[in-house]
Amino acid sequence: MHLSLANAFGSPDTIQTLQSGIPTGFTYVIEIYRDRPNWFDEGIDRSRIEVIATFNSVTREYLMNYRRDRKLVRSETFSDLAALEARMSTIDEPDLFDIGKRKPYKLRVRAKADFRREWLLYLIPREMSTHWRDVRVATADTQR
Repeated sequence: MHLSLANAFGSPDTIQTLQSGIPTGFTYVIEIYRDRPNWFDEGIDRSRIEVIATFNSVTREYLMNYRRDRKLVRSETFSDLAALEARMSTIDEPDLFDIGKRKPYKLRVRAKADFRREWLLYLIPREMSTHWRDVRVATADTQR
């Protein structure tokens, strides 16, 4: 599965927050389900991917932690902000879901990203999110 978040660092507040040393990240929620027209969809699996970066002002490097379903998968260090942006806004997980013996043409994947927290009246936290994006599952056989 390949997922890309366009204009993830478009807000100057995001870069300013990151460079001030505050951990800054995105959370991707990805679901696979069986599409059943005129009936409820059958949920198969769900995954949550968190990408969190922290800036170290002494070494001038960014530390990025990549977590899948709350488990740390890897940590990477970047000295270039553009490389960090590209890595944080692109998810490549070819084996994220096991579809078993289900027919891929009946399956769909939907994803959304939570990318910023705002405060309403300085008291109520509110997540800023993208809308759900929905695509049909394609396997190596169907892409040919």
